[in-house]
Amino acid sequence: MEANHYNAYAEEISLRELIEVLIKGWKLILSITLMAVLVSAVFSYVILEPTYEATITLMASASSRVEAPQPGQGISGIINSMANFPTPTLDTYREQVKNPAVLQNVLDELGLASQGLTRRALSEKIIVELINNTNLIRIKVKDSDPKLAADIANSLARNFTDFVSEKSKEQAVKSYQFLEKQMNVEEEKLNLALMAYKEFLAQPRGVEELEAEIGSKLQLITDYKIQYIQKEVEEKAKQSALDSYRKELAGTEKILVTKKSLSEDAFLNNVVSDATGRSPAETGQITMESQEINPNYLALESAISTLKAEITMLGAERQNIKSQLDQNSRELEGLQIELAEKQHRENLLKRNIDLAQQTYDAFYSKYEETRIAQSSQVGESSIVILSPAPEPLVPVAPKKALNIAIAGVLGLMLSVFAVFMKEYWEKTGGTLPTNQLSN
Repeated sequence: MEANHYNAYAEEISLRELIEVLIKGWKLILSITLMAVLVSAVFSYVILEPTYEATITLMASASSRVEAPQPGQGISGIINSMANFPTPTLDTYREQVKNPAVLQNVLDELGLASQGLTRRALSEKIIVELINNTNLIRIKVKDSDPKLAADIANSLARNFTDFVSEKSKEQAVKSYQFLEKQMNVEEEKLNLALMAYKEFLAQPRGVEELEAEIGSKLQLITDYKIQYIQKEVEEKAKQSALDSYRKELAGTEKILVTKKSLSEDAFLNNVVSDATGRSPAETGQITMESQEINPNYLALESAISTLKAEITMLGAERQNIKSQLDQNSRELEGLQIELAEKQHRENLLKRNIDLAQQTYDAFYSKYEETRIAQSSQVGESSIVILSPAPEPLVPVAPKKALNIAIAGVLGLMLSVFAVFMKEYWEKTGGTLPTNQLSN
């Protein structure tokens, strides 16, 4: 029977019935809502302390980040990457505002540690915000004492700027010391490279001397080649003449046979006539035959002998020139090898000097930059306080009107729920459905 009664009640309720329920319980709704509003007003106006918010704005220098050296940057780019200290980003600045060292300095400066305020409690009072599309940092400090809120904000800004400046100076000093040490190392390397080059130049038969000797040797070899060609041409010409003489000699009679009468030689004819007792006319008819060496043949033999001697001498001279040419060619090859080795050695030494000089100059230039930066007020311009935080006049919390409005809405919702529960309870006779009890 109870299940049937519950099923009947669980049927769809019309809007009129709902309104009637609300009208019936208007007193309960009003009383609960007024009670919630009253409690909220008492807490907002009497119990809760007002909270004041002091705001101060800082301006950070243009932030950047140090990138790893890329190929092609050269020695200066690598040294800049090694020696340059990183410039913090705005996010880094924001995170460092609540640095424990900064918070502790604020506590010590304002004497808040003696009042039992800890760094954690102080950190909870601080809100750090970045203003979009700017390099501005807004610091908000909330406290029930407006003057203390302003003092904390101003002290925090001062100590934070001092903290950033100090860290920048420390980094500059480290970079300065690193560059100074490395510059001394590079200077020693440069001196060693220069000393090695001086020792190389002090060696006998240097590059210039070898080049001059090679030039002289090349000229001498050229002269020998010209002489060799001249001797060869001259030898060929004489050999050609020799062949011609030999051919002519082959066609020339060595012995000449002559026939003549005594009448052709009057003296001899008279002698024969006296010896024989004949008349000169008779003895003149006598003929005689004589043989003699052909003077042309002798001249040709003499010329051939002379040419043979000359050809032999020219061959010897040509062979001597060839021997001198070969010897000087070998000497030239040795000189060229020695020159190539010394040129390679000299190029390596010069390259080492150039590299050591470039490295030293780069370190020295960066060292001077860092020295000047370290001697100046480095870091003081990284963070600038635009204006001190004024003492707030109007509290930011509690928001009394908002609290009362929220309490009214919550009270109204709670009271409506209570009215419906009361109506449900009365209609069910103060009992729950069996299915709910079993659950």
